[in-house]
Amino acid sequence: MFHPLVFDNIKVVLEGAVYDRDFDGAITITGRSDVMDMATFHRMFQVEFTRVDQDKNEQAVIAKMQLRTGLADIAAEQLEQPLTEHIGCTICIHFHVPLMTTKDIPQKVREITSILNDIWGNRPYITQTLKARVEEHRIEWPPHHLENQITLDFHRKIDEGNIDDLRFLIDHTVQSLTELQAFADNEII
Repeated sequence: MFHPLVFDNIKVVLEGAVYDRDFDGAITITGRSDVMDMATFHRMFQVEFTRVDQDKNEQAVIAKMQLRTGLADIAAEQLEQPLTEHIGCTICIHFHVPLMTTKDIPQKVREITSILNDIWGNRPYITQTLKARVEEHRIEWPPHHLENQITLDFHRKIDEGNIDDLRFLIDHTVQSLTELQAFADNEII
């Protein structure tokens, strides 16, 4: 009989819990991806969402929850061999926050870090990547708009023993999404 991978079990629970939040009216799911990369033999599941009241707003903050596993974990689980220290998968959370002005970027980055650390208790490692779109023949510098991609990385693997924690993870993600949307909305004013 087929035995689902740790990845499959966690994916089913994560996806179901996120869709429950969509059905409850807290968020709107805007994208979903379930990828098997045959070149590197890794799996990735990603679900993307916004606040329910922001789903048609061009300035909406977007949250992406991303679950990954790789060859060593898949092979160790299927072969029942200790090919890796701990069999499991990783989860990262990404937020895409539009910044409507390039003024005081260091202060904005500090504010975002503070917002997230208050919610997450300084637990995940936070990186912020700022992007500017520069179109051909329309080079404006400094740019008027930036996108800040924020990544929360927990730097550890999870397995079925962490399934009960997924609801808390989703709650924290939705709370972060709400507070980052308020931050982005205040920046427009």
